[in-house]
Amino acid sequence: MPIISIGQTCTGNFGEPVVNITFESGFNPGPTMATNYNYTTVSCPTDGSYKITSSTFACFNNNWHTLLEDHTPGDANGFMMLVNASNAPGEFFKQTISGLCPGTTYEFSAYVVNVLKPSASGIKPNLTFIIESVGGVELGNYSSGNISESLNPEWKKYGMIFTTTAGISEVVLKIINIAPGGNGNDLALDDITFRACGPTVLPKLNGSQAPLSICEGKSLKISLDAELSSGYNNPSFQWQVKTTGSTWNDIPGANSKAVEISINSTTEITFQYRLAVAESYNINSPGCRILSDILTLNRIDKPIVDAGVDKNTIQNKPVSLEGTSVGNNLTYQWIPSTYLDDPFKLNPIATPLEDITYTLQVTDECNNVITDEVFVKVYKEISIPNTFSPNNDGVNDLWNIIGLTSYPESKIKVFNRYGNEIFLSSGYENPWDGRYLGSELSPGVYYYMIDLNNGTKLISGSVLIVK
Repeated sequence: MPIISIGQTCTGNFGEPVVNITFESGFNPGPTMATNYNYTTVSCPTDGSYKITSSTFACFNNNWHTLLEDHTPGDANGFMMLVNASNAPGEFFKQTISGLCPGTTYEFSAYVVNVLKPSASGIKPNLTFIIESVGGVELGNYSSGNISESLNPEWKKYGMIFTTTAGISEVVLKIINIAPGGNGNDLALDDITFRACGPTVLPKLNGSQAPLSICEGKSLKISLDAELSSGYNNPSFQWQVKTTGSTWNDIPGANSKAVEISINSTTEITFQYRLAVAESYNINSPGCRILSDILTLNRIDKPIVDAGVDKNTIQNKPVSLEGTSVGNNLTYQWIPSTYLDDPFKLNPIATPLEDITYTLQVTDECNNVITDEVFVKVYKEISIPNTFSPNNDGVNDLWNIIGLTSYPESKIKVFNRYGNEIFLSSGYENPWDGRYLGSELSPGVYYYMIDLNNGTKLISGSVLIVK
């Protein structure tokens, strides 16, 4: 749903939320705040009632919007406060907010959606947000004005800036509905937040806000600095770091606006930095600090290289090398370059004449060189005669299959026209002489099957015996 921001919002930098009221998630938590409205568990609250719920559906003859979820991003089964205003205007939310810092400016904000559809033509919610000290001294006051209906539900952010005075660490938040109830004045409330607001902080990493890189396993000295607009009388600083999978931590000794830090990228993948700023008397209290945008330093990992599976081929038959790599800005080189169409691409075509081992060498922008090998087995081309004459004249008496001896695991079978096996050989050290069980065979056509046992398909055909 669209989100519209309305009111007095912070124009500088924020701190982490000191308070973030999301009405929880999971199982329905029930009533959680001081209010003079009645808590109900029915799906659609009646006038003067509220419910802590994760959704609404077709309330009051479908005059209310259906809300399938609350406002909180990523809040699975999260809840919101669903309010049907009382007939008499008045306060419907009140809560004491603790953990604030004296002498600090804060932004208060809350998200509200008018759940009434335009076709219902009802009363518009009109809210007043009041922040005061526990003793009743008003510190801030903001009115939303009429919150109009919309064709689709629209969460709108309302907020204001206020400053705690000396000695104040707690305030009271009141939300008053100044419109009457009856037909309309129905709303949902979620994500009430208090966070420190201060000057604009512009951080820089090595003089720039752009992300930088560090090579895996290398050390690097970086400079952190920031520009700070006016707003604090006597600001203090604390740089923080967050590495992969960790939370934000103060960097010991990094309490100046400009610092130098040495880092090692052996174990961490990402480094993030930000600057916390506060008045000097508040710098040690996280709830008082504002925070800069995040600076990022990414690790360039060494490439992952695979030259691919070993290959089998036949002389003069090209084969593709299936190299793969993972990394950025990589260059490739196959060594040796013999028989390759292009030794500088990841998947060259090889036409080797003999067995050979290729090494894939990958270089990255950090000058890391990673290698892997692949072996190419080259079988000789075989030439199968289609005729021979076993007549003992010393000419073409044997069925000599040229190149077959280089396939020691091959299986050769010969059959007569009736499908009877008449010759079987493993390897081909002794070529077939045209005999079966020592007897000469009749002239004619015979059929063969050759399995080279190297993953290639069977070779079949016929051979003619002539006398």
